[in-house]
Amino acid sequence: MAQHRWNRRFMQDADAAPDNLFYFEPDLVRRRRYAERKREQARAEEIDRSGSARHLERAAKRLKHVNAVDRVLYVPQWDMAKAELAMRKAGVTGAVSNLCGTRRKIVTNGRR
Repeated sequence: MAQHRWNRRFMQDADAAPDNLFYFEPDLVRRRRYAERKREQARAEEIDRSGSARHLERAAKRLKHVNAVDRVLYVPQWDMAKAELAMRKAGVTGAVSNLCGTRRKIVTNGRR
């Protein structure tokens, strides 16, 4: 089967590992893989606009299971106190910030 010129570009790349499949997997799978890698790097971010205590706690639990140095839960400013309580209840160490990032509260010790 002949290779198109577009595919040959990546085959001739000496820096690419032989198991590098980013160029050949479907877009959705590639986006998921990039999202997973991004989530496990320096900063993990969750955004929740619902204001519901249950949804805030779910978002906090999603942050809890991430290997990231910095965990941030973004919520509307009027829900910051609720989000801080949800993070404490879930036992998450991180920060709560308003949507535009001007206010920030640090949640240090999780459950007391």
